[in-house]
Amino acid sequence: MPLLTLTTDWGNSDPCLPALKGELLSSQPGLQIIDISNDIQKFNTMQAAYVLKTSFKKFPAGTVHYIGMTGNENHYTEYPFMVVSCDGHYFVGYDSGIFSLILGDEELKAYRLPIPLQQERDSLQKMVNDVLLQLCKGEKPEKIGSPDNEIVKSYFTQPTVDPNTLRGAVMYIDSFGNVILNISKELFEKEQKGRKFMIHLRKAEYSITRISKSYEETEVGEMLGLFNAEGYLEIALNKAEASKLLGLKLMDPVRVEFQ
Repeated sequence: MPLLTLTTDWGNSDPCLPALKGELLSSQPGLQIIDISNDIQKFNTMQAAYVLKTSFKKFPAGTVHYIGMTGNENHYTEYPFMVVSCDGHYFVGYDSGIFSLILGDEELKAYRLPIPLQQERDSLQKMVNDVLLQLCKGEKPEKIGSPDNEIVKSYFTQPTVDPNTLRGAVMYIDSFGNVILNISKELFEKEQKGRKFMIHLRKAEYSITRISKSYEETEVGEMLGLFNAEGYLEIALNKAEASKLLGLKLMDPVRVEFQ
């Protein structure tokens, strides 16, 4: 039986989440439901996209991923809910730009669902739940929605480069306060060309001149840069919250100078 994952900004203290699971399990006993994260910052589609982008391929093909987040209330269409299939995975959610954030330029097929936005919340969720159950039972998305690949386009900010500088930005801050940049290891090494470098953070007094392999290479409270498991440059403080102590927040610029 396919897996169903949940990524929402609903939190874990309100009844919405257990009610969703209870309804789904009552309709399909034995359904495997996996929480990816229900602690996404409210309406923060970039955070949700990063979490899903870096985790969904770890799940087996056929997994259904539900993104329980709303989008812009001024959406251009009355029917903003979609099923998007990519690489054997199915994503269900509100077409707020999050599908393009998760999947980038990967080949995908999108289907607009006959779920009108303007209705009571309970009725809307029941219709979404019905789609999730159909997919989990093996129904093909083309039998549920209408083909429509005109999804809303949204992108993580891309780094810019010149011969001696690589400019990036903060695209995610994890629960430990570690700061993840939109600079990949591949791009960093391509531009570095073996040269020495200095990573300049938002405040001029903070900079990094080497890449560590792990947190343990530094003293407690010491600042470091390393490439995380997903291959992105991460700024951290050993056993401390880098985002707060370094004054870094989402979309802040970071500059790498090569010497």
